[in-house]
Amino acid sequence: MLRASVLIPTHEHAATIPFAVASVQAQSVRDIEILIVGDGIGEPLRAVIDRLKADDSRIRFFDFPKGPRNGEIHRDTVLRQARGRIVCYQCDDDLWLPGHLEDMEAALEAEDFVGSMSANVATDGEVWGCYFDLERPEFREPWLAGKPTGFGPWANLGFGLSSGAHRLDAYRRLPEGWTTTPAGIPTDQFMWMKFVRQPWCRTKVLPWPTALRFAELHRRDWSDQQHATEKGRWMEKLASGDGAVQVYRELLRKYGDILLQQDRAKAAAEADRDAILNSTTWRLTAPLRAILRALKLRRGA
Repeated sequence: MLRASVLIPTHEHAATIPFAVASVQAQSVRDIEILIVGDGIGEPLRAVIDRLKADDSRIRFFDFPKGPRNGEIHRDTVLRQARGRIVCYQCDDDLWLPGHLEDMEAALEAEDFVGSMSANVATDGEVWGCYFDLERPEFREPWLAGKPTGFGPWANLGFGLSSGAHRLDAYRRLPEGWTTTPAGIPTDQFMWMKFVRQPWCRTKVLPWPTALRFAELHRRDWSDQQHATEKGRWMEKLASGDGAVQVYRELLRKYGDILLQQDRAKAAAEADRDAILNSTTWRLTAPLRAILRALKLRRGA
């Protein structure tokens, strides 16, 4: 058995998948298989994957016709053939940080399903993180119910595909694996919830990022060259020796900004409240408010 199976679903990102695969190949854990799952891909992407396969015998390519939604059913078919002790996921337009596989493997020694903190890259290069903790009901219960937590921009509802991992034996123990996701629900969260809802499943979220997410929503009008330039720049940064440390530093700076903004907003709100309480109008209308309170109490009685 291999140490890990890395599953990479893809449909059309020919410009970015070489970088996504390269960030997997750069991991210190070498005893792995890379399972690229094609969901109705075109010839340009197929040609790119063929070149990747020729350069790395660990890559296996599964060429499926287009399936429903994001082709989740194909992932189940592939995982039934996987040979890794653990399963990690990589999006075809994201990057893993150095040490991602080591962190996932270490966490899965004691857990069945794990994730890591989301780290998002803006189009201007800024990085910000979103905290999420499955062990805290303040996060877990709204997430399972599909409702917002009500927290600030520092919090998140779940974590993405590139930040998730599980034991292969735990996946095969599930009543249901990857299936077509109902409309309106993120495909990765639908799968993660299948693990978390099992009473036997041991879960954990690492409170630090192990991958970088590049949201397609903000890059839909980008050319292939823009995508390749951005990923190439980040790959150079991550390969510099302290790439992950640079990401952590940027996240801490961003959290500092968020805390400062929240404290400023709180101070401004308290100042406005004090100004109202100390105003002449507020003092003069105090008897009227007391009468209104008494009337409300009497109606309630």
